[in-house]
Parts: sequence; structure tokens; C-alpha cells
Amino acid sequence: MVILRSIRWPRKENKKRKLYKKFEIKKLVLKSLLNNFYYKYKYKLYFTKLFDKFPINSSTSRYRTYCMLQLQGKSIFRFFKLSRHMVKYCANNGLLIGFRKSSF
Repeated sequence: MVILRSIRWPRKENKKRKLYKKFEIKKLVLKSLLNNFYYKYKYKLYFTKLFDKFPINSSTSRYRTYCMLQLQGKSIFRFFKLSRHMVKYCANNGLLIGFRKSSF
């Protein structure tokens, strides 16, 4: 029997997600200015300096995915947002459609 926990993200993860949300639009605007080839080199240097002033934790690559049922942070299936243990458990009990038990 699998013990299910209530969904509570770790506090660090919440802070990172809030930072990303806060700076998302500003970063997109700066990236578009950097990739625009009409600006001269000195302006692009200025944009990169502005881009470097953002907090490190405000990027999407800094936060990780967690299992929705167990809050485990490793071996997560992105499509289901479940860990491999929970995918196996749910598939064996018929909770996930399209899975069939196979043995070799």
C-alpha cells in the first residue's frame, strides 16, 4: 500500500517559482532585444549587463519537478508528473489507461 502525502512543495521550490514568475516578462523582453540584429554591439553589451543583474534562481532550469503524490524529486515521468514507483503502482492497479503488464 502506498502512503499518499498532501501536495506541499518545498519552500525553496516555491521561492524559485515566484522569482521566475516575477522576472519572466522582463527577461523575455531583454532576450528579444539581445537577439535583434539591428542594435549595435555596445547596446548588446549593455543589455547583457542588465540581464546579468537578475537573480540566478529566476530561471526555469533552476527548479525541478516533483511527484504529485509522493513529492519525490528523482525519476519523474513528465507526462504523468509521477515518480516511476507511482507509475508502476497506478499501472498495475489499472489507474493509468493504456498500460499492460508484461514480463520477459
